[in-house]
Amino acid sequence: MFKIQALVSVLFIVQCQPIQNIRFRTLQVPEAPSLLQIEGAAEKRERFEFTGKEFVIATDHPLASSAGLYAWKAGGNVVDAFVAASFVVSIVRPHSTGLLGGGFAVINLDQGKTKRAFDFRERAPIAGRKEAYVDNEGKPIPGKTVNGPFSAATPGMIPGLLLLQKRYGRLPLAKVLEPSIQIAKSGFAIYGDLARVIKSNWELMNPEMKEIFGKEGRPLLEGEPLVQIDLSTVLERLALLEEMEIREGQTAEKIAKFYVPYQEHIRLQDLKNYKVNESEPIVGYAFGKKIITMPPPSSAVHLLTIFQLLAELQNRKSLPTGEVGEIIRLTESMRVGYRDRAELGGDPKFTKIDVQSLLSQVYIKTEANAIERKIVSGAWTSTIGDLKTESYNTTHISVMDKDGNAVSSTQSINGSLGAKIVVPGTGLILNNTMDDFAVAPGFPNIYGLLGSNANAIEPGKTPLSSMSPMILLDDSGKSEIAIGAPGGSQIPTTILNTLYQYKTKGLSLYESASHPRYHHQYQPDILFVEPEAKVRFPLTELPFYQVQYVRHRAKVFAVAREKDELIGVSDPRGEGVPLGF
Repeated sequence: MFKIQALVSVLFIVQCQPIQNIRFRTLQVPEAPSLLQIEGAAEKRERFEFTGKEFVIATDHPLASSAGLYAWKAGGNVVDAFVAASFVVSIVRPHSTGLLGGGFAVINLDQGKTKRAFDFRERAPIAGRKEAYVDNEGKPIPGKTVNGPFSAATPGMIPGLLLLQKRYGRLPLAKVLEPSIQIAKSGFAIYGDLARVIKSNWELMNPEMKEIFGKEGRPLLEGEPLVQIDLSTVLERLALLEEMEIREGQTAEKIAKFYVPYQEHIRLQDLKNYKVNESEPIVGYAFGKKIITMPPPSSAVHLLTIFQLLAELQNRKSLPTGEVGEIIRLTESMRVGYRDRAELGGDPKFTKIDVQSLLSQVYIKTEANAIERKIVSGAWTSTIGDLKTESYNTTHISVMDKDGNAVSSTQSINGSLGAKIVVPGTGLILNNTMDDFAVAPGFPNIYGLLGSNANAIEPGKTPLSSMSPMILLDDSGKSEIAIGAPGGSQIPTTILNTLYQYKTKGLSLYESASHPRYHHQYQPDILFVEPEAKVRFPLTELPFYQVQYVRHRAKVFAVAREKDELIGVSDPRGEGVPLGF
């Protein structure tokens, strides 16, 4: 079990010694405790919550948070800390994210003067066409978008992180990459969650991946070191050659060479021409705050719709009151947001997504009127579908300093361990993000989510994503809350649940993160409820919902500024810790 003393010793080493002397592999990571274990246990809360004055970072692994703290203490800013943590979390949580994956980031810097959104998600390669993934009857070819070489899209993680650090960071890139190089080279101890993932995916791995994640022909076990020498070499070349390495250098050439026998699915041209999309963030208002977040193909616009619809429904006096009314308002708001996501979501460069209309008061009131009529009249309809297998991977990093500068970023390689393929000679795991596209109308992806032609595969296109990093602002424009979550289709509702408890119900940030959650994603038409939720939905009170009690595995990572303190929380459902000073 993780010991607080171990974390303190790591912090002391980070602050006082050169990075090469850190003994990272001695750090043990715990099993994720249940919510029932967390409630009322001060020592548990101490592990997942951190209060600081100057700087706080919340991530899904102690070593990632330590790397961010190291960059800050070396004279860096929130961007340097974010990038250092991003490279490390790609190494220590390969089942969640990776350097051949992608992500979104929202930044608020210069005390509120610089607000930008960065899309460095994977994109369909030049050879990526929907016809390659369906059979003669137009049905998806089983597994082709999930495992193997053709499941990967052109990666954007490295170009995105390097662009952000070069433009807004303070430190030399080599300094920022020191922790990740050291951890890849020296190794770290396999923890329980990673050991289980390696074992369950062992037979799907290519030989190069088995060599890294195995020993003597079998999967690595909990407590054994994971050393990634090829990956450390790639990182050293990145520190020297920067972005050129992933576009035209040895690493790019090895990726292109690997794909020659696979119809050149990803080519050197894909890597060389990859473009990070930088834009203004979209703006919404909820919980009495201005919010900046990612434009489409993020699902954040639909989350903002949910926020605003929930606020409107809270003003409708004809709706039920008490706990039952609260669940109805939450559920119906989620249902609308996820319906819009399924029908409209996609890459705005390929399909029109009217963000302003979705956030307009006219639209919100129209949808609220329809919900109110349905509830008051009792005209309920429900189509029950099967619960699809879900992956709860992806990761999130939230960073903030005392001046309100912040980064909120969600990153992924999509499914657990991505394509289950390591590119020979690199140690890099391919993503399986082609599955985020709607391969064929009416067929769900691995998250159980449906999509329309707006999210169909096309060369150069970015798939629709549930990732919704966001920053809530105070009246002066400085960051007040940086928040986001991994967890596939549960990402938007995880953020909703947390902010609702924190801003509406008045719980602490930690209590809000650990509170039992509700999730509805339109299809299947089921309300998913965590077992710890006290309300048991008697049929006499809620006859119109099909309810399933199931563990909500999405994890929220947030930093909030409360007066002169920074509060960081890493979700107690996971293995991470927040750090700072």
